[in-house]
Amino acid sequence: METKLVNVRLSAELFTEGKKIVERGGFTNFQELIRDAIRHRIEELKKEQNDVLFLRKLFGSAKHKPDKPLTPEIKDKIAEELAKNPGRQKELFRKLGLI
Repeated sequence: METKLVNVRLSAELFTEGKKIVERGGFTNFQELIRDAIRHRIEELKKEQNDVLFLRKLFGSAKHKPDKPLTPEIKDKIAEELAKNPGRQKELFRKLGLI
C-alpha cells in the first residue's frame, strides 16, 4: 500500500493527551494513534452518511405524509438519537413525523 506524508499541527493540549495515550501502551507510536483516530472518524462519517441515505429512502417511501425538509436541525436530532439507540431508526422517524 502506498503511503503519503502528511504534516499536521496540533494544539499543545491535544499533543500532550495523545502522548499520554501512547506512553500508557495504547499504541506503538504517535503515528499509530493518529491513523487509528482517522480510521475511526471515517467509519463514523460513513455510518452517518448511511443513516441519512436510509432516512431518505424511508422518507421517499412514506405515503400520505407532507414533505418535510431534512433541515440541519432534523439531521442533528436524528444523528443524536441514533447514536443513543442505533437499532431504532423506524421508531425515531415516526417520533419525528418523518414516516
